[in-house]
Amino acid sequence: MTAVTDLPQPARHVLAVPEDCECGMCTPSWARRRGKQKRYSEPVSLAEALDREQAAAWPAMVAQHAACLLALTVAAARAVTDDPGGELGAPEVGLPVLMFAGELATAVQPGNYRDQLPASLVAACEQAVTTATVTAAGCLAGLVDAVQALSALAS
Repeated sequence: MTAVTDLPQPARHVLAVPEDCECGMCTPSWARRRGKQKRYSEPVSLAEALDREQAAAWPAMVAQHAACLLALTVAAARAVTDDPGGELGAPEVGLPVLMFAGELATAVQPGNYRDQLPASLVAACEQAVTTATVTAAGCLAGLVDAVQALSALAS
């Protein structure tokens, strides 16, 4: 796969980690720069960012999102392994990973963007989404069991 730095970069968007993140588990988000401002201040999804960028920048943006997703997935798996989180699992870890994976899945589904992306990048993204989803499911399994038990009690 071509290095992200070798690809045309987005002109109006950046994938940014929250400034106050110290844990390494904070989910990055795409931010849009308004007009000619230098500040990236408007949070947007990956699909919204792709819509406003030239197609030449799409592979770099998707690759960057996928790389961040893989890092989040590894961190989530490590967090769950190091501290299983008791009976509820680790929904605070699994839900952000699942949501971030959903943004990438939206970008590589058949449609607007996929046709403009290299097949190898799409395949890597699909694998990253699958791995992240499985990891998130492991984090959420305890929460699902608890909700089902509460539902049975309420019935």
